[in-house]
Amino acid sequence: MSQVIESINGYSTELVLVSMVVALVSIIAVIANYIRTSKLLKKYKKLMRGADSKNLEAMLLTHLETVQQSMNRMAAIEEELKIQSARLKNCVQNIGIVRYNAFDNMGGDQSFSVAMLDDRGDGFVITSLYGRNTSTTFAKPIKARQSTYPLTDEEKEAIERSYMPKNA
Repeated sequence: MSQVIESINGYSTELVLVSMVVALVSIIAVIANYIRTSKLLKKYKKLMRGADSKNLEAMLLTHLETVQQSMNRMAAIEEELKIQSARLKNCVQNIGIVRYNAFDNMGGDQSFSVAMLDDRGDGFVITSLYGRNTSTTFAKPIKARQSTYPLTDEEKEAIERSYMPKNA
């Protein structure tokens, strides 16, 4: 036993240094574990927020049911959007108007042609010719931006204007 004590006394400085290093490493490990535990506790408290006396399984089942209801509602909204998008293609979306002087001796551009077309280029053109004593209105059906009736230059221009970029 005395030899052990002598050995320890001989290496006391080294033993103290090793003990201090081990203690320092232990303190660093404790601090790292404390930080990790704190983060886990924050996450746990956030997860259990509003749970009161409920168990975690019941809370998760409630959330899953809510998510499923939201998914079902979103699917219904997407289906309605498809229906509305299909219907929108049949609505008048493109309008072009040209005003002009149909008769040389008349002042002001009182005559006009209006093209009202859907997304596929189907619709109609209305032309009104204004004269000093009379005014005449014509309507022509349009299919794919073409008509079975002859179109005037102004009616063709109204059709072209209806497809101009909206910010131009």
